[in-house]
Amino acid sequence: MSERELTKEAFLVMAEALGLDVTDEAHMEELYAFTASQLSSLRSVNEIDLSDAELAMVYVPRSI
Repeated sequence: MSERELTKEAFLVMAEALGLDVTDEAHMEELYAFTASQLSSLRSVNEIDLSDAELAMVYVPRSI
């Protein structure tokens, strides 16, 4: 397992801290599998070379 992969133990700690019912093992297993697959698919984003990209101008509206 890679050092940067989400372990199930770490996932359960975060899930509990966020108020999820970690005693529902079936749901936690399903949610962990989904979360791990999403994180895995996002790893390629880190490999994009943006060194020549200009920063985007961002519009932040005033709060009302």
